[in-house]
Amino acid sequence: MAHPSARAARSARNKKARLGGVDNFSPAALSVTSTPASSSQALLPLGALMLAVSVSGWAQSVTPSPSTGDTPAAASKQAEGKSLAPVTITGARDRENQTYQSGITSVGKVPVPAKDIPQSLTVVNDKLIHDQGKDSFKSALENVIGITFEAGEGGRVGDNIRLRGFSAAGDIYQDGMRDIAQYNHDTFNVERIEVLRGAASMLFGRGSTGGIINQVSKQPRLITEHEVNATIGTNGYQRYQGDFNFKLADDAALRINAMATDSDGRGDNAGASTHRRGLALDYRFGIGTANEFQISYYHLHYNDKPDWGFAWFNTRPAPSPTNKYWYGLDTDFQNDKADAVTLSHTHRWTDGSSLKTTLRDGYYSRAMWATQSSFAAGTTVANLNANTIVNRRSNAKAGKEHHTFLQTDYLTSTNWFGRKNNLLVGAEYAVENSSRSIYPLLIANKPATTVGNPSSAGISSIMTERLATQFKATTLGLYVQDTIDLTPHWKVVGGLRLDRFQGDFDRSGNTAPNNTPLSRSDTLLSKRLGVMFQPTQEVSYYAAYGTSFNTSGDLYQFDPQSANTPAESSRNMEIGAKWELYDGDLSFRMPLARTEKYNERNTDIDTANNSYLLSGKRHTNALEFEIAGRITPQWDVFAGLGFLRARIDQSGSNPAGQLEVGQNPGLSPSRQATLFTTYRIGDKWRVGGGFTAVSQNKPANSVTTANRAPGYVKADALVEYRINEGNTLKLNIDNLFDKVYYNTLYRGFAAPGDARSVRVTLTSKF
Repeated sequence: MAHPSARAARSARNKKARLGGVDNFSPAALSVTSTPASSSQALLPLGALMLAVSVSGWAQSVTPSPSTGDTPAAASKQAEGKSLAPVTITGARDRENQTYQSGITSVGKVPVPAKDIPQSLTVVNDKLIHDQGKDSFKSALENVIGITFEAGEGGRVGDNIRLRGFSAAGDIYQDGMRDIAQYNHDTFNVERIEVLRGAASMLFGRGSTGGIINQVSKQPRLITEHEVNATIGTNGYQRYQGDFNFKLADDAALRINAMATDSDGRGDNAGASTHRRGLALDYRFGIGTANEFQISYYHLHYNDKPDWGFAWFNTRPAPSPTNKYWYGLDTDFQNDKADAVTLSHTHRWTDGSSLKTTLRDGYYSRAMWATQSSFAAGTTVANLNANTIVNRRSNAKAGKEHHTFLQTDYLTSTNWFGRKNNLLVGAEYAVENSSRSIYPLLIANKPATTVGNPSSAGISSIMTERLATQFKATTLGLYVQDTIDLTPHWKVVGGLRLDRFQGDFDRSGNTAPNNTPLSRSDTLLSKRLGVMFQPTQEVSYYAAYGTSFNTSGDLYQFDPQSANTPAESSRNMEIGAKWELYDGDLSFRMPLARTEKYNERNTDIDTANNSYLLSGKRHTNALEFEIAGRITPQWDVFAGLGFLRARIDQSGSNPAGQLEVGQNPGLSPSRQATLFTTYRIGDKWRVGGGFTAVSQNKPANSVTTANRAPGYVKADALVEYRINEGNTLKLNIDNLFDKVYYNTLYRGFAAPGDARSVRVTLTSKF
């Protein structure tokens, strides 16, 4: 058994590493010196941990390790307008020395440990993403219980996510600013992905019924170090990533991240493919001084042949070989681009207060011509064979978006009425322009083919675009939040936000009568309240309440009824506990939450006001268990188990609406689980693996249909060999047993998950 002093030293080192190697930070400066919990205090969390592990055959959700970039360390020591001595970051920089814990997070707009956020939070960090070999936003989010995926339908393309059964398509963020343009996000410049569950409009404005998903970008650091990853795999997979960080001066650094990915599609007729290119440039100067600046440029372009799966067949996904073959055409394409420039300035005062202002201007474009496939009429299980006819029709979309966001946050600590107050005051101004085009001369029905011998020969068509609609949304948000230390063990978090949303919809490109302009404005108040009891540094119990709203035009479109309809309202109520075990090496959380949308739009029309009635109501109850961290110095683990009970409580008064009452609204599976664990053997080898499990699921917005995707368990494996100090060779096998499963669902079709793939990655650090 380790000597007590050794255990204390190890605990201090681990705590420091989880906080990014920073001894103090500001404003909400938290002392992170830790007092190990007594054995009696640890009994309850350890028992809960054993429960979670015992059912880990069902689950995994993670709270990853902190960003290894610089944080505002020593801010309280700065003299306003003067430079400090160079800031020395003492925490571990190398990914291999991290754990899967979350560390410091700013998802609540204040940099604090995850245990000081009275809400469910899962963090998928760079170490977990790298170990698993995840190369897309969607694949990284498969680690998060409560998340499901909808196909890019309903007028949308790109990442289309459900969180606790509620749409999160409008709740994707990058570094705390809205990032909801329609494209598929990549992980090449991601330090971590933070998933905050539950209503959060007080922090982020419109949306956030089920929560928000925030991507944290890699930051320049005061050290010169580089990393290159080269991956090759089955189905022609190749991915090359370069991460180059240059220290340019005592207070300046440049970081360059570049990516190229190419891969063929699934199965024996590999016609679907992806070709992605990405570049991120970040220049940061004034690091460790009273005035810090950052200039960033982000570019992502992909030119894919999209895979839209196959139509439902007898209420189930179509049987084999539709999971193997691709039924699209060589002329199919999805060509999307994202370009954004971000400027930020942080000013720090001598008392530890700070003011950060960020401006982002982004241009996004999308164009797609995809194939949707289905069996010919009259097909049954009995007559289905290799010669069965497959009909194909077109799904085409195009559009452009221009988003400008200006956000400023002031953080300070005060002592009012003898109590410490960590205060946040902020404002956000956004202008979002979105246009949608159509292809009026496009061939609608593509040539038919057969089940067993699909022909992917391309066809020509007239790809002339015509502008159909334009939407301009303007938002002004003002918010304030205070965290009050009532006693050494009790904290209260409370906040209010006021938003003014204006939407203008130009439909002149449509045919009459759908070509008249529409507009609407709303002024809405959002609330947040949380109470935390923290008897030790390692234990936090909390209760929280928050509200959110969804304006009728929050995703850039109106119809004549929705333009007259007020915003939907939601609320989240949650109790939970967060513990740090094994001298702080392992984090465990357990929340019980209820999310309600209590005035949902439905198909009933208020004839007097020509608007939808907000008489619908639905809710989701969620119970979750998550662990993340290190059990021993050699053994890392990330796991989660979730139970959802989603129901429609009230619906439209017509017969179809009444049939929905009491039903699951879709994309809300009752059970989900994930697990990923690795073990280091000596100095050279590391082995690991895990699984993802989801119970039976069904598409959203088709409540009374019988379409169901069966539950599944998918296993993954990892073997890693350390060649020398700077070079590592890693083997990832995804879907180890080649399980056929369906994880992307829409009303009309289901798309299968990836078949078994083998990838080898060489990582070089220098």
